[in-house]
Parts: sequence; structure tokens; C-alpha cells
Amino acid sequence: METKQLEQYDEWLAEHLDELVLQYPNKVVAIHDGQVIIVGDLESEVYSRIREQGLETMPLVFRVPREEDLQSIL
Repeated sequence: METKQLEQYDEWLAEHLDELVLQYPNKVVAIHDGQVIIVGDLESEVYSRIREQGLETMPLVFRVPREEDLQSIL
């Protein structure tokens, strides 16, 4: 993944993390072009669906923390 793309994902994530925590706690999500494109319970499930879609660039994939996890980190 290119540095510029990583920076864009980082900025998007900083702006939308609270929303993700409320909507998708403890789920694995794939973010592409500024939106959630896949939600699953397992990373393998999400990566499988990414391959099926044949995207040109790799989306950002990560497990969304639960609200209580975020509070313990801070």
C-alpha cells in the first residue's frame, strides 16, 4: 500500500472512528474510497469477499474496537 493511500485511510479513520465503534463494535470492516464496503466477523471472511470483488487497490481492513476497549486505551 502506498504512503499517500495510508495517509488518506488514516485521516478518514480519525474522522469516522466514533461512528464505526457505534455501528460495528468488534466487527472486521473493509474501508475503500471513503466508505465501509464489507463487514464481517472474521478477517478471513472479509479478505475472501475482497478477492471476490476484484478491487484494484487493497482496502483498509481492521477490527473495530468496542467502546469499552477504546476507553481502556485512553
